Amino acid sequence: MNTRHHAQLPPPPLRLSDIAPPHLRLRPRAVALACALLAGMAPPLRAEEAAVPQGQEQGRQTVQEQGGGETAARASIDQVTVVGSRARNRTVFDSSVPIDRFGAREVGNALASGEVGAALQNLSPSINFPRIESSGASDSVRGIQLRGLAPDQVLVLINGKRRHTSAVLDTESSFAGTVPVDINAIPPGAIDHIEILRDGAGAQYGSDAVAGVINIVLKNAKQGGSASVSYGLNHTDFAPTKQTLTDGQTKIVNADYGVPLGDAGFFRFGAETRRRSPTERAGPSDAGWTSWNSTPADLALDGKVLFKSGDSKQNNDYLFYNSLLPLAPGVDAYSFATLNQRKSDGSAYFRFPGDPSNVPALYPQGYRPVTQGDKTDLSVVAGLRLAAAAGWNWDLSARHGGDKFRYDLSNSANASLGAQSPTSFHLATFDYRQNALNADLSRELDLGLGLAAPLNLAVGLEYLRETYRSTPGDAASYAAGPLTDAPPGAQAGPGLRPADAFDGSRNVRSIYADLEQELGSQLLLGAAARYSDYSDFGTASTGKLSARYKFTDNFLLRGSLSNSFRAPALVQTGFRFATLNFNSDGSGLQTAALLPAGDALARRFGAEALKPEKSTNLSLGLAWKPAPATSVTLDAYRIRIKDRITRSSDLQSEAVTAYLAGIGRSDIQSVAYLANLLDTSSDGLDAVLNHELNLAGGKLNLNAALNLNKTTLDKVRQSSAALAAIDPSLTLLTDSSLFRIRNASPSSKLILGADWQGARWGVLARATRFGALKDFSYDQEAPLIDGVHAQRFGAVWSLDLEAQYKLSKQLTLALGGNNVLDQYPDRVRQTNNASYGGALPYNFVNPIGVNGAYFYGKLSYTF
Repeated sequence: MNTRHHAQLPPPPLRLSDIAPPHLRLRPRAVALACALLAGMAPPLRAEEAAVPQGQEQGRQTVQEQGGGETAARASIDQVTVVGSRARNRTVFDSSVPIDRFGAREVGNALASGEVGAALQNLSPSINFPRIESSGASDSVRGIQLRGLAPDQVLVLINGKRRHTSAVLDTESSFAGTVPVDINAIPPGAIDHIEILRDGAGAQYGSDAVAGVINIVLKNAKQGGSASVSYGLNHTDFAPTKQTLTDGQTKIVNADYGVPLGDAGFFRFGAETRRRSPTERAGPSDAGWTSWNSTPADLALDGKVLFKSGDSKQNNDYLFYNSLLPLAPGVDAYSFATLNQRKSDGSAYFRFPGDPSNVPALYPQGYRPVTQGDKTDLSVVAGLRLAAAAGWNWDLSARHGGDKFRYDLSNSANASLGAQSPTSFHLATFDYRQNALNADLSRELDLGLGLAAPLNLAVGLEYLRETYRSTPGDAASYAAGPLTDAPPGAQAGPGLRPADAFDGSRNVRSIYADLEQELGSQLLLGAAARYSDYSDFGTASTGKLSARYKFTDNFLLRGSLSNSFRAPALVQTGFRFATLNFNSDGSGLQTAALLPAGDALARRFGAEALKPEKSTNLSLGLAWKPAPATSVTLDAYRIRIKDRITRSSDLQSEAVTAYLAGIGRSDIQSVAYLANLLDTSSDGLDAVLNHELNLAGGKLNLNAALNLNKTTLDKVRQSSAALAAIDPSLTLLTDSSLFRIRNASPSSKLILGADWQGARWGVLARATRFGALKDFSYDQEAPLIDGVHAQRFGAVWSLDLEAQYKLSKQLTLALGGNNVLDQYPDRVRQTNNASYGGALPYNFVNPIGVNGAYFYGKLSYTF
């Protein structure tokens, strides 16, 4: 069945009455802290000359230009920008595309929890960071969303160089089937500033830059150093259990130092360690709903907290360096690298004593398996820059990126082996590697036409090789034992079988050209084109046109039109795994196999070879400086994506069960695979207002940023002849799956910020409103929304506060909290098993998360 909906314009701007928070549960400690911190903002405001937010992109600029150890709250909107434009003198205000830049102070204030993904969500209304849980590897690897699109539709750069993706597929989030960059593998303490290009940029930077580009710039000060230690925890009133909980204890220690290399060179290096305890936000279970057959032993556990919801236990260790070595006048060698080692514990569903998946001799009271991730992420870049060689500026570089994820399991069992079953298993190892060679050249050309400025020309070549390998688990993790009435394979697995292991590679060759020309002092025109040749998916051509017209020095219009190309990730072509999840009506659990499209079993269910995603991006906006210390930007956009790669729904029915048993695959009850199932349109609006003024002997930065976004389905591919032959009643995507794709991201997000910095004191306040969203419900009595039983989750506010005091010139103490008013999203309906018998009271899709308030203290030292 194909459906088509006309794309709608974004909703009108919010009124104050629309965004005023509902009655908040004010906690005495939070109120006292809020009053103390906000009291410093009480004096009357006086507008003064000041700087406004930045927006610098990094592109192909020299390492010296990549930062500068900025300590001011914000840099001027007149700061030079490179990403989005390879012209070396383009400023944020002058750019033809919307760009945000967040400096060292802003990034540091947003990194209270030590997670880069959470920091990006705190900084930008266009970015969300859902905290997926109870989802195997997704407990360890979480992706970010830009403009409501999937996590693998945003390109991430480090110092202007492409970052590799994760080795594991997102299997169970709102965007299941995607392969994101593991943004939390980037060392938080290494970051100097962050730049966000909110525009399609596939022609400039290659595959994945559908929603935009995030460039993270590493510290590069050539001398001095810094060190910090912080401690934080969640302290929350948890309504489902009527308890006050304190958990999620997080300890962070980091240090970095710079060594000069000659007059202009440097070697900056550092290390960080973060230890986070888990949080628990599950509710009491109704065993009559959640157990398999409600035996007396099962019912004896009624009302106890048996399941797990919340953040996993995690240990992270980081190393980084960033360096520049001048070799001769105009010749510089550079290199940088990051390393992350992560160990994490994930959560699986509880197995009741009477369930067929239990082995009473091992677990007389039942058990909850614990998934364990052991992840190593490494990135190394080295290159040579030559200035004005034969009239060109050259950047020759090589890079390696690798992500390896070992997936283990403890406190589990293979019930088909009975009492002889091990309780710990190795399930699989996934290893993704990327190696590339780049040559980037740029120059200015005088065309002899009497133009006010020369033509900026950039051209480049790239050779990229990717490899992906999955290795099987131990034999007991997938074995079918002698007890045929018990499910085979390890629970919360099974492990990857040798026959299902994958070892593949591909090569990609690309060439690009990027032009930019000023026609007088008002009009700027840009054009870019890229041609890529994939050894497995063929060729692709992308292009971009952009323009900016300045009516005055302080007011301009800008716009762009581009198309992008996102080839299926190599991981998407080879990843396979099986998980235990709800069946189609939520009445029980089943083992669901996720298969690559090329798998023989997937082909039996109608899978076809994956095709690249193709997108078009149209944006139109304005930028205005009504005063030297004030800036306003407004940008509307439409992003249309064709052949969007999506995980199918779990194909499960009595006919499927019979078919699987008939071909000897009774170890699984449902099949899913990746396919090009959707055409979508995303329409939205970004608005940013910034103002800076002198206040009480310091500088006060005020900002407001809003994102409105709506996704519509233009076309859905629902069936095939092969699937119809097995069960003609099945569709590749259920109505519930389609509903989540349309509605599971907030329709709006608003950030209001105030940051005051004085000689010794500093105060930060940030209020974020996550707009309403909707998700399907397992409660068949829930209201029908667009033909689906669903629940609407209302808007929710989060308030972050921080106070800083300089104990000395070098030593600073900071105390603060995130979500200090202890807000939660609306609870899942408590009827008809919508919350799985009360065990899972909150839905993970809301970006505010389910952990409640987080308070912390941090001591920083510079030297």
